[in-house]
Amino acid sequence: MDRRDGIRAAAVVVAAVAQVAGSPLGSAVADRSVGDVSDETGSLITPAGYAFSIWGVIFALALAWAVYQALPGQRSRALHRRTGWPLAAAFAGNAVWEVVFPLVGLDQPWLPVVVIFGIVAATAVAWARLQDLAPEGLDRLLPAALTGLLLGWVTIAATVNTGQAGVALGAEPTGTAAEWWAWAALLAVGLVAAALVLRARVAGGPFAAAAVWGLVAVAVDVEPWSVALAALVAAAAIVIALVVRTATLRRERASLLVG
Repeated sequence: MDRRDGIRAAAVVVAAVAQVAGSPLGSAVADRSVGDVSDETGSLITPAGYAFSIWGVIFALALAWAVYQALPGQRSRALHRRTGWPLAAAFAGNAVWEVVFPLVGLDQPWLPVVVIFGIVAATAVAWARLQDLAPEGLDRLLPAALTGLLLGWVTIAATVNTGQAGVALGAEPTGTAAEWWAWAALLAVGLVAAALVLRARVAGGPFAAAAVWGLVAVAVDVEPWSVALAALVAAAAIVIALVVRTATLRRERASLLVG
């Protein structure tokens, strides 16, 4: 067995555990939680609080996959080799963001934004590599579904974090300018997500589900009806893209919809 496989597998395990520990650590270090800072910097595109429960699902999947890919018989599989380092980087980025956001999210809000876009980039690499891999049986579902959910959610979260940074830097959280910005941001993220779904071959369903989950949570919690409408239009575009992609993909529909 290649020693590098063992190092990669261990890095995934450490990073998966670190992202679970990051939130309480960040709260302890900053003496305030992620939620506290989020409440102070809330913008028109901040989702309803229940939406963040998706992290529980993502963390559970990450821990399960981390243990599975570390098994001696799994370490050398192409699936884990191709996705291991990018996902380890994404998990580690989550841990860093969970400390940085409550610590400097009010004073230096650009820093958490840089971190979260790094998470998006790392997850996107894992997602792209999944698209090039042939299905390898049912045990591919765990890393594929995890990657899809994580990318879908952090795509929304990065947009939300950018809006929060603007508020922290002095932008008005409400008003005409804020509404125009919210419209543009929501429609842009909807178009990008829909485009990714239309090109997906693997895990398009989990990606779409996470993105729609976040967008609907914005719609149900926002005051101006125009912003709620923009969030729903963006969510509808992603759902339509998934339906179209499912209809046009003659084979491997299960891979697209689940992982």
